[in-house]
This record gives sequence, structure tokens and C-alpha cells, in this order.
Amino acid sequence: DDEDDEDMDLEFGAGVALSGQELDSIPPASLADSIMGVRVFYRVAPRHKLALVRALQSQGEIVAMTGDGVNDATALKAADIGIAMGKEGTDVAKEAADMVLADDDFSTITKAVAEGKGIFFNIRNFLAFQLSTSFAALTMESVATVFGLPSPLNAMQILWINIIMDGPPAQSLGVEPVDDVILRAKPRNANDPIVTRALMVRAVTSAALIVFLTLKVFSNELDDGHIPRRDTTMTFMTFVNCDLFNAYACRSSERPFYDLDPFGNPSFLWAVGGSILGQLAVIYFPPLQEVFQTEALGVWDLLYILILSSSVLMLDTLRKKFFIKYTSDSVVVPVVSRRGWSRKKSEDCAASAAAADVKMEEKGKGAPSSIRSRLVMAL
Repeated sequence: DDEDDEDMDLEFGAGVALSGQELDSIPPASLADSIMGVRVFYRVAPRHKLALVRALQSQGEIVAMTGDGVNDATALKAADIGIAMGKEGTDVAKEAADMVLADDDFSTITKAVAEGKGIFFNIRNFLAFQLSTSFAALTMESVATVFGLPSPLNAMQILWINIIMDGPPAQSLGVEPVDDVILRAKPRNANDPIVTRALMVRAVTSAALIVFLTLKVFSNELDDGHIPRRDTTMTFMTFVNCDLFNAYACRSSERPFYDLDPFGNPSFLWAVGGSILGQLAVIYFPPLQEVFQTEALGVWDLLYILILSSSVLMLDTLRKKFFIKYTSDSVVVPVVSRRGWSRKKSEDCAASAAAADVKMEEKGKGAPSSIRSRLVMAL
């Protein structure tokens, strides 16, 4: 009866460590459910690795498998991310793997995961910025056309905004350092789209405010019924300033602007600095004034535009403080698995494996191995 109870426990995943011999005692049909919550697999053969990969994948997990031998090649190939050892790994294992761990240090994998998460979310931030700018420009021209108003911006100014002002700041968002909030977020589904409802909410609300502020300035300048260069210059400068403030807000989808490190992304500083210098040149350099149909603005005009356009940061703060569940794709939760078991420290895993070895020794099923157990990591 005790043996039947033990087999039943194994089949339903009792304990935090399983040996290869114990894995063999679990029916294949029950393997996927039995290994949920198990942190350490020790004394496993290559065939066990392959079975574990397939079992975890059947549960919708994204699986990373490490290996160094020729026999590990099948499991490395089957895993979503095969990781071969760079120093001790065979050529066959390296060819089958998706990634080669040059220093054979598992902590490097954590850095790679962080980099991967950062790239994905930076792409979303890039899209949020680009879409908001495009929506704003398109909406502003459409509103002017529908109501029979003259175009707030001329063709050269629109071209300048789309190519020069948007390009460098948008590209610099792609190298934004990984946010701690993103690292703490639960793993995303591999089928999640890049453009989500939360991203569209951010883009549309930012675009709506930019359109409102720009058209407000434009309508104020139209009181006299004429459209001199000053009118389009004020409108042009307002749109560009709103755009730059929006770029700063798009550095993170969760943290308000005052929580961001102003010097955390040097590429962004260079990009925005270059954009500001270029914009000032368009406004104050006579040859460019003729090309873009602008004129020099006074200090009070610039201060008025600066204060008005900074309200983009206020909107962003309100979204992130009070409407975060509608505007963020990341949910900050404790790092736990789908089944609810909490992640232990590596020392706990080692202790679990040692306890399992003692258990095996007491039952006479084999002496504890002095070779370090190989781990299967489900990311």
C-alpha cells in the first residue's frame, strides 16, 4: 500500500525533485500534470529531457533546455530555446541549439531573458510613439479639411515632423534599458500580438491631446482671419514640442515621467538634443525659414508653447496612476508559475535534490551521485 501511495504521489507531482528513475514510473499520459511544481530533475537521461520538453510544451509553456552532449541534441532541437554549453559542449549540441552559452554560466541566461523582454516591450513603446504622432498629424489635417479651415501645417513642415523629428527619438526608444517592472511581470504568451488594446489606448489618447493643443494654438492665431508665417510657426512649434514630450513619456508604459532616469538612455538624450537643435535652426536660421515658411518666435511665445505642450506629461501621469489597467500590457505580480507554487532560491532546489538523494539511499535504490544534477528550466 505504501508503494501504491508513493506511485500515486509521483503521478500527481508530489515533492519538488524527481529523479530519472521516478520519471520512468509516471505514465506518459500523466507526465505533463505530474511535473508541474517540480523544480529539480536529477539523474536524468537524454530521453527524459526530451519527454520533459514535450510535456511542458503541451501545457503551453515556453521551454528552454540546456545540454552539452551529443545525446542532448534531440532535446535541444525540440525545445523552444535550446542552450548549448560553449566551453564543454560538443559541436553537435552547439549546432542543434538556438543559443550557445559562451561562459557556461547559468546566470547569463537570466541576462539574456531580460534583454529579450526589454526588446519586445521597447518595440511596443516605439509603436506607441509612432502611432500617436501619425494619428495626431492625420487627425489634425482631417479636422481642418472637414471644417473648411486652412491647413495648420504646410507640406515641408509635415515632412520635417515625420522624417527628422520622429525618426531619431523613435529609434532611441528601441535601446531603452530594461525596466524593473517588465522583469517582474509574468511571462507573456508567445502568441500575444505586438499591437494591443492598451497600446492603442495610449496612442489614441496622446494623439487626441496633441491634436487639441495644436489646434487650440492654431485657432488662437486665426482670430484676425489671416494666416501669416507666425501662425503656422506657432502651430508647427506646438506640435513638435508635444511630440518630444510624448517621446519622453513613451520611454515606459508603466512609470510616470518623474520616475524615469533622465540620463538612463544616452541615445535618447542625443536624439532629442539633435531634434531640438534642428527645430531651432528651422525657426531661426534664415535660409531654412524660407524653405519651411517660418519666422522667429519671441521668448514669451516659446515659454507659452513649452508650458502648454508639457501637459502631455500630465496626461501620461494620469494614465499611469489611475488607469494603468487600461494602458499597460504588464501586470506586476510575484514570480510564480501558472499552478501557483512560489519560486524558491537555488539553495532550496539544491536542498531538495539532496533530500531526494537521501531518500533514495535509505530505500536502497542507489547511492547519491557526486555529479551535479542537470536542471530543466521552463521559462
